[in-house]
Amino acid sequence: MRYPVTQPNSGPGRPPEEIELGVTIVGETRVRVLFDPDWGSLVCLRVAPGEIAQYLGVVTGANTGTPNLHLMEDHGWRFPTPELRESMRRTVVGLYRNWQEQR
Repeated sequence: MRYPVTQPNSGPGRPPEEIELGVTIVGETRVRVLFDPDWGSLVCLRVAPGEIAQYLGVVTGANTGTPNLHLMEDHGWRFPTPELRESMRRTVVGLYRNWQEQR
């Protein structure tokens, strides 16, 4: 059996990109926002002390004029009104824009 030839490590690679955008509060829900550079989307996680973070959904098209919010159906009860969902979308996009300006 032949094994592929690998090149020795030529030194440290590019440092990982900082993807933490921040935490925002929507209603009674704290939302941690991470940027996914591969997909260009903003991943939203519900965070609570002593609990495992739960995936809420994703905002896609963050660099466009009309980013879209896609929530997990299982967690839709956390945002029972269209107004709260829209508020979350706006605050997440606001965190992203602030993060972009500081880079």
